[in-house]
Amino acid sequence: MNKIYIVAEIGCNHNGDFQLAKKMVDEAKAAGVCAVKFQTFKADQLISKIAPKAEYQIKVTGNDESQLEMTRKLELPYDEFIKLEEYAKELGLDVFSTAFDLDSVDFLASRNQKMWKIPSGELLNLPYLEKIARLPIEGKEIVLSTGMATVEEIKMSLAVFENNGIEKQQITILHCNTEYPTPFEDVNLNSIAGFKETFSEYKIGFSDHSAGYFAGIASVPYGITFIEKHFTLDKDFDGPDHKASVTPDELTLLCQGIRAVEISLGSFEKLVTPSEKKNKIVARKSIVAKSDIKAGDVFTLDNITTKRPGNGISPMSWYEVLGQKAEIDFSDDELITLSGFEAQEV
Repeated sequence: MNKIYIVAEIGCNHNGDFQLAKKMVDEAKAAGVCAVKFQTFKADQLISKIAPKAEYQIKVTGNDESQLEMTRKLELPYDEFIKLEEYAKELGLDVFSTAFDLDSVDFLASRNQKMWKIPSGELLNLPYLEKIARLPIEGKEIVLSTGMATVEEIKMSLAVFENNGIEKQQITILHCNTEYPTPFEDVNLNSIAGFKETFSEYKIGFSDHSAGYFAGIASVPYGITFIEKHFTLDKDFDGPDHKASVTPDELTLLCQGIRAVEISLGSFEKLVTPSEKKNKIVARKSIVAKSDIKAGDVFTLDNITTKRPGNGISPMSWYEVLGQKAEIDFSDDELITLSGFEAQEV
């Protein structure tokens, strides 16, 4: 199977600090991700003066300032994003950003960005979707987050892309819940299986907003191809998304867990693997002498038993051996041999 594409969502958790953002790129690389993702926006084009904060934003940042005032402090200037993009690429990471306004779409298009992540809040923003769909970028990929959306709404968004020439194989649909952090009872991993059935011609992934790394690892057997996770250096930093993000240690465990589960999935067929086959002789048992036996003695419950190792006659032949006569002498604990009975395969 192809490896799952793991994205560290730095988002705006750099709090507008270039040096912090750069350090986050370093930590994400060390954790083992495939890519880092940012958020590119002009706050005044994204949020109106009357827009309220989300409940989760109020919980972690208070209600003394508006959503617009809060978000202005999280902007990453375009020139600083370019430096971070170049730095991440030098480290061997893929890097892309989510645009939250039309000017930012133009900026990222000028960088010839290949991967375009559509955030859940923009899923029904027609002019935004059309603008991204029509960008003349070769090899463009669309990653569609689906928090707060019904299946019918997802289909509406997909139709915009496909009506503008985007092929199904260029689109990854992400299962997502837009609550930060998402309660485990609302993660609903089984809906990934539903997505794979309903949207069988698309790649399916997971945008995980739940606490920690458990749900991310648990999503692997559902056949996802893409996963993103919000990432921070400190959950106690000021800002709306830190509490729902993973730390470097947690991100490392997420990456390690995903890779371990990928390898562990194996096949539907029950196989005796090379690693375990060598242990047959050690772990299985054979029919052995319970005491000294002379040639001509009859094998009985009193003079034979089963013990390790497993390279003699199988205990599954127990009743066939009982009542037979010994053909040679056997010492206590010696493997029983008898004409017509093969030693177990090891």
